[in-house]
Amino acid sequence: MEENLYVANIVLNAVLCFTALTLNGATIYALRKTPSVPKPLKALLLSLAVSDLGVGILGHPLFITYLALESRLQADLRTSFPTFHKVSYFVTFKFTFASFFGVLSLSLDRFLAIHLHLRYQELVTYQRVVTAVISVWVLSGLIQLIWLIPFHIAYVLVAIILVSCLVVSGVLNSMIYATVRRHAHQIHSLQVQPTVQENAPNVTNASTLRKSTFMTIHIYVLFLVCYLPFVCVCVLEFTSFYRGLAVLKAVRQYTFTLVLLNSSLNPLIYCWKLRGVRQTIMNTLLNAISSQN
Repeated sequence: MEENLYVANIVLNAVLCFTALTLNGATIYALRKTPSVPKPLKALLLSLAVSDLGVGILGHPLFITYLALESRLQADLRTSFPTFHKVSYFVTFKFTFASFFGVLSLSLDRFLAIHLHLRYQELVTYQRVVTAVISVWVLSGLIQLIWLIPFHIAYVLVAIILVSCLVVSGVLNSMIYATVRRHAHQIHSLQVQPTVQENAPNVTNASTLRKSTFMTIHIYVLFLVCYLPFVCVCVLEFTSFYRGLAVLKAVRQYTFTLVLLNSSLNPLIYCWKLRGVRQTIMNTLLNAISSQN
């Protein structure tokens, strides 16, 4: 029974490895070719897509190797091969933390966009966003030093960091949602006025901003669904009562797969919410098909 769980998880990660590579590769290409996406927002989305692509390149293969070794040796690699265990987590969490902080940065950016209004373009410049993106990647690398301390303590610290980011992002997205709903009512009132032609540019800009902010909210909710179960397992494993239970070990492995699954789902949200990105991908596919014919 336990071996079947390992095999199923290995197959699932192999499939997700392919989807993470193809979907994020296509998203990166589409974002670069889509001029309708504002440059600051594009930089944040590209950073998020690159981190998700890294999960496909290294995260899934390392976890597949981890599962295969543990299944074959019938031993916990945390104690049997602690170096490989720490290296695999170090590399994988490098990209997952970059994704996590990327979502936090994206939430903050959309929060500023709807609250600063005209001052947003003055304060949130492309150069500043690029600096923030670089800082996110540096920070995600420095946090990996956590894995140098005893592993059960590192688990809890990781859980604290993730929960803190989830809470901050949750507060930002709640405020974003409330403001967007208020703006939606204002747009509706503008549309029914006889001066709708004069207000049309404002309505269009507000509608575009509304779509990008709702995209951010969907990305956050998806992160919450994918990451929260793993955080809960990390906390449970730290307690002496639950530590070492075989069922909790299996749950931990599958909740970690759920974390990695997030990298395959994010591109679907970009395509769903950003019409320009979706259209670029469709045009690329149609051109590829027509060229073969």
